[in-house]
Amino acid sequence: MLVRVPQEGLERIIEGLKRKVYDYNSSLRGTGVYLKPYHIVKKGWKTYVYVGRYWYHLERVNGKLRWRYLGKSKPFPHLPDPPAIPELTIVIEGKECYVDDKALEQLEG
Repeated sequence: MLVRVPQEGLERIIEGLKRKVYDYNSSLRGTGVYLKPYHIVKKGWKTYVYVGRYWYHLERVNGKLRWRYLGKSKPFPHLPDPPAIPELTIVIEGKECYVDDKALEQLEG
């Protein structure tokens, strides 16, 4: 079930999770494979934010950086395990922010 979270609390949660992903990605430097720190999807009036859920290959095409989607699971078994981040979906509707209550318990506990 989705519960309302104050925007300041949500920003604190997102920043903490992104820091874990950034630290993990620094250990992957040179592999060309990264866990995307956050992904934003807008549908109508709602915005969905996913943190540390999708794997990408970073490549250069005609001098531009491109993120090529690899999936939701670790693409190569020899890579270190990613940080423990719950499957968290954040829904932002106007100024209201909602998070799944079970994922919120995992983050706070």
